[in-house]
Amino acid sequence: MANVQSCCLHEHGFSEQGKKVKLTPKTGEELLAVVLDGCVFDDYLLKCDGLFLFASPNRKAAILIELKGAGDIPHAFEQLVFVRTHRPQYKALLSNLNQLPGPKALEMAFIVSNGFLTKPQKEKLENQHGIRVVAVLHCEAVSQVPDLRQYL
Repeated sequence: MANVQSCCLHEHGFSEQGKKVKLTPKTGEELLAVVLDGCVFDDYLLKCDGLFLFASPNRKAAILIELKGAGDIPHAFEQLVFVRTHRPQYKALLSNLNQLPGPKALEMAFIVSNGFLTKPQKEKLENQHGIRVVAVLHCEAVSQVPDLRQYL
């Protein structure tokens, strides 16, 4: 739609300040990468960067993405949970995904950062914010782009 946001990596990925993530669909799968920050959400409330809407004949998933610098990973948890619980636009996209044939969509969340969290730190933040983050993926400008394919 000629509305390419700065965090678009390509049609199946997101990128921001050296942090990148992609999801590679296979034949028979449908994937839509939706830019949330600056496109769907254009206000000053909490928001995460992107959303993958994934559908295959036997699986559907709504995958929230936050691209975050090393020092601000705890804030990423706040952003993800706010989108999941307080953003009607996200709920509408999830509802539309669930209209497709097949099982109910899984809701997943990922943080992509050049920082690290230990397992106890991640669990503490998950419990504190009430959201499970599947993984905090490490990515720097010179590293390989993480592919979420392995998590489906």
